[in-house]
Amino acid sequence: MNVLVRADASLNIGSGHIARCMALADVLRNSGAQVSFACRLLPGHLLSRLQAQGFTVYGFPERYADEQPGADIEALLPWTADIDAMAQVLAPRQRFDWLIVDHYGLEAQWETAARRFAQQVMAIDDLANRPHAVDVLLDQNFSGTSQAYAPWIGPDCRTLFGPHFALLRDEFQRDPVVIRPRVKRVIVNFGGFDAAGQCWIAMQALLAYPELEVDFIAGIDNPDWFAMQALIEGRSNWRLQTQVSDFSLLMSQADLFMGAGGGTTWERAALGLPTLCVAVAANQKANAEQLAEAGAHLYVGTREQATVPALRQAVAQLLNNQNLRQRLASASRKLVDGKGARRVADVLAAAVPGDLRVNSDD
Repeated sequence: MNVLVRADASLNIGSGHIARCMALADVLRNSGAQVSFACRLLPGHLLSRLQAQGFTVYGFPERYADEQPGADIEALLPWTADIDAMAQVLAPRQRFDWLIVDHYGLEAQWETAARRFAQQVMAIDDLANRPHAVDVLLDQNFSGTSQAYAPWIGPDCRTLFGPHFALLRDEFQRDPVVIRPRVKRVIVNFGGFDAAGQCWIAMQALLAYPELEVDFIAGIDNPDWFAMQALIEGRSNWRLQTQVSDFSLLMSQADLFMGAGGGTTWERAALGLPTLCVAVAANQKANAEQLAEAGAHLYVGTREQATVPALRQAVAQLLNNQNLRQRLASASRKLVDGKGARRVADVLAAAVPGDLRVNSDD
């Protein structure tokens, strides 16, 4: 099976689209598929990381002629320019079994035109706010429902909804974290870039708890990096890094996670790691609120609401409350088992002659 992924990462977009596509790509590749990525050369793109992982990559222009400068991440791209860019980088008559698109700026017109490059097309979405013309649509969020997408997809589109299909790396299929009587170790991470600067706010909040051991995963090119470096000086129980290679192991050893409402939500849930969640982007808000209603995490609010006093109060609420943290952990574990990427890979493989199977169990 030959698969092409169209997704972008940047300081503005974040790294979440690439991260979840990489989780699916790893499963597909481990089952014998060939997987390539097509990404724009935006500031903060992750093509070098994809290449380091052994994937073939195709670079698209940073800007298109008809693109509005400074547009919101949900603004539609000039779809004809994006299709032209793909035609220029791919070999003549090159065809893929599947084209997977994970991009808020691309919709039905692009998906229809992109069929010249692939036998079948799958879209990964979170927003349910634009039309799709695809064979399979995945929304792994708690807020992804048939009702939400009814106006946007055709009757023949197969849908994969909810965290049962959350795209996680296999390493998150591990035993749940141990819920101790008191929080001793905390992880703070607000995404691969943290353009909102939420890690710095969390660091200031945790000054009130000097006894805690804290790992700050601040993200690439964090705007507050030097201020954070200065603040941790002399604090031997605080560690500051841009990224880590053993994130799942680090998470499995923690008692509490402070983070955003993006893709890491499902990694935390799979491990049953009690979480203080902040919606750092508008598209995270609905899912974060619904997960809080389901008892799966403690939702602090949007990034505007997640002030130093608000975060400090939320930490105090969980610090010695073992029963509450156990309830959060149990509720989140019921939603995610870590096998979602394998389930999605099976759906894709079943539609291709030769039928790769990846043993997702159900």
